[in-house]
Amino acid sequence: MPGAVAPQILLVEDDAGASNAVKDALGAHGFSVAQAPTFSAGRKLIAASGFDAIILDLTLPDGDGLEFARRLRSEHNEIPILMLTARNAVFDRVAGFKEGADDYLCKPFDTSELVARLAAILRRTKAQRHVLRYADVELDLITRIVRRGTRQATLSIREGDLLAYLMRHPEEVLHRERILEHVWGDEAEEDSNVLNVYVNYLRNKLEGSTHSRLVHTVRGTGYILSEREPETMA
Repeated sequence: MPGAVAPQILLVEDDAGASNAVKDALGAHGFSVAQAPTFSAGRKLIAASGFDAIILDLTLPDGDGLEFARRLRSEHNEIPILMLTARNAVFDRVAGFKEGADDYLCKPFDTSELVARLAAILRRTKAQRHVLRYADVELDLITRIVRRGTRQATLSIREGDLLAYLMRHPEEVLHRERILEHVWGDEAEEDSNVLNVYVNYLRNKLEGSTHSRLVHTVRGTGYILSEREPETMA
């Protein structure tokens, strides 16, 4: 999806072959996909990261996808859910929608239909979800325009992905390895200086000489997006 921050998708699917095939298909269409093979792994990733949508298999080794969806909705988490399952009876589809699914796709399916349905879900929620805000910063995920007060700049795709990740985890110390994995994926190199370089790019566009620092370095660990600068930070 050229010109926009890559949508972040969580794929909860225990079949490794099917999971990798879906990840590859979505990646070819500009989506960034994190994989979870179990109920518990999916829950942990949701707690640790911000996602734009979930693709959820209903039959998992350690739980049921309906329960997964039910818990999310009980926590007032409105992230869109696309359910994938071999259960194709009307009763099963109705049950999925009752538990909070936004769409339902039966196996086997064509990946082009999956991509189309996922894109449709994201379009329906885009108006409510395409702007991230923290303090006096606004980031438009579609145009990659960032505003801070009267200051405005257009970010590169990578700068946009990095700032979006930081803004989805404000006031949280993020380890370098975690940021590299989420923003750079398979291209990440732990000993690379690329993260430092892009943090400096963001600082120049967000701060200049007139605004206070928001992206702080945490020595020996990583970075944090915060309005304050505790003594433990550099």
